[in-house]
Amino acid sequence: MRYWVDGTPSAMKADGFKTILGYCVGPPDGDPRERCWHSSAVKLDDLPEWQWPDILAHLKCTKCGSVGWVDPRPNWGEVVNYSKGISG
Repeated sequence: MRYWVDGTPSAMKADGFKTILGYCVGPPDGDPRERCWHSSAVKLDDLPEWQWPDILAHLKCTKCGSVGWVDPRPNWGEVVNYSKGISG
């Protein structure tokens, strides 16, 4: 959760983001099913205007149904121009 200490989806939208990337690491330990590894882009417009820790606790994988086992990441490709490279 190092990316998600505070803030809301609208704050990310103000920075130019449209989506977050979610990676399922469920189901939970002890569940007999194999790891899911499903991934998806989640539209910020589809998320409630809550603080990030509250949103993350409620994210549900659309493939296996695990709740709270989705590892979300900022979709940096939406805001970084990789063709420019790094300048100092």
